[in-house]
Amino acid sequence: MAAMNGDFGSKGQNCERLQDAFNAFLPKNFQCQIRYTHTPPKSSEPLFSPRPGAQPEKTKLASHFLTVSVPVNDKIPGSDQLKSSAEDHVVVFAMEVLVYSSRGLVTMFVSKADSTGYLPLRRPSPIKSVATTFLWWLSTQQRQSTKSTGTKLVISLFARAQSQYLFPGSADHGKKHVLDDRQLIRWWARVLDPLFLEGDRTDQDLDLQGYMTVPGYHGIETKSFFPTKPNSSEKSRNWTPGNPLIELAQARDLPETTPTRCLLPRFPDDPKARFMQDLDDEVGLVEDAGSLALTSPSKQKSGRWKTINDLERFWEAMEFRQECSSGRVVGFLWLVVRPPASERHLLPSQDDRESSPSRQPTTASNSQTSTTSRTSRKSTSRSPKRAKKLSGPVIPRQPRLKGSSSTLSATSDADDTSKRDGPYLTKEGYDSAMQILLNLEFNTLAAAVHSTSKWVAEVSRMAGLKAGEWALECVGTAETETAVGAEGAKQMNDLGGLVRKKRKADDGGSGAGATPVESADQAKPEGNGVNVLVGRKKAKN
Repeated sequence: MAAMNGDFGSKGQNCERLQDAFNAFLPKNFQCQIRYTHTPPKSSEPLFSPRPGAQPEKTKLASHFLTVSVPVNDKIPGSDQLKSSAEDHVVVFAMEVLVYSSRGLVTMFVSKADSTGYLPLRRPSPIKSVATTFLWWLSTQQRQSTKSTGTKLVISLFARAQSQYLFPGSADHGKKHVLDDRQLIRWWARVLDPLFLEGDRTDQDLDLQGYMTVPGYHGIETKSFFPTKPNSSEKSRNWTPGNPLIELAQARDLPETTPTRCLLPRFPDDPKARFMQDLDDEVGLVEDAGSLALTSPSKQKSGRWKTINDLERFWEAMEFRQECSSGRVVGFLWLVVRPPASERHLLPSQDDRESSPSRQPTTASNSQTSTTSRTSRKSTSRSPKRAKKLSGPVIPRQPRLKGSSSTLSATSDADDTSKRDGPYLTKEGYDSAMQILLNLEFNTLAAAVHSTSKWVAEVSRMAGLKAGEWALECVGTAETETAVGAEGAKQMNDLGGLVRKKRKADDGGSGAGATPVESADQAKPEGNGVNVLVGRKKAKN
């Protein structure tokens, strides 16, 4: 375990805004333009299946999307054949994080991430620093909003190498560096590892612990994917093989007898969720509008699968799933952020919650009797009063926007800070923005510049803003050796000075949670690369 202190604790104190965080933690003199859009938390389907007879957990979902673009200049390969202006930018990286909030637990799921391959050569590559900083900033925002509730937070992702995900055609121009499966898992671990920066531990510190599960790898084999300490060959002690699902169940205050299917989250486009659905179908378990319906009377009582009785058996069976076999290696990573000891008593226990309904009728009855008595006394002692005559100027009330009637969602005063970082969109507007991006082309620099401009224009129109109003100009100030995501001078990550290896056409498999990557700890240059994510390729006509 480690404490969330170090550079993040000191420098991060002045990084409430997203722009300030990137300026503080990106490599020195790296200039970029970031755009951030998100949706307000709205009620959604529960992330976990409810126990038999229990109500589904009330869950809210917020989507967060970040893009990073750089000016088009002569350092970008192919720019000599492009007529561009000083205002032209090309997107080089994007990342989506879904935040599920329920009682006792906030889950940040890295849903999508990809890069285009148009980032100019630089040592070290800032891609990893961007991913680390964005996750740190988001987790800090979530911690601040739940600080008084004792809520546990977990960052979760699924890593599987893919040639392209968010940017159609980006794998075709030949300049995009792609990591293989094993390198991608290591890259993601190094993205999360800077969040463990050491510091003085007190009772107020946040405890962090990383977990990693690689189906087909066990114990020491899994440790081969752990990141190394800066300027050292020793493996980081911040990580442990396995998963935190039992700990997360305790945060949700579930009893030990809870069925295995209720311990596993069901993320979008997730191989675990697909396997769980197959297991549900075997025994007739059906999720119907958040409640549990079963065709088997015997299973209705237990809510258990036929062949999988515990988490260990579930992960063993995952090894034989198509998405985790066929010569491919995938990784499931978690980073658990435990609240300080001073906050852990704030959540009422299960016993408290179960006993409160039994006391409620008595309280309601007493309240009703008392209210009736007071009303009777007041009616006999009070005389009718005249209403005061209103005077003074009439101040019109500003109309309130409803989320379902406008693309730009109405937000509370507490959201003003977030609005400064990027516009809110409704779910419909956000989904439309993502769909527009997935239908653009990035196979050439000219196409990528045009697609960047078109996407920004469309989102700006939906948000009711001008294109420049939500662009945040960032210039990194972190020294190379201490930049977030850098692992010291001996392990500089380079997006450009790497030997490029052409890859065969991908099988187009799907998944959720991988990302672009550069390899730092690989001795063989042909393994280095960047830009990958788990997901579907755009179908060619």
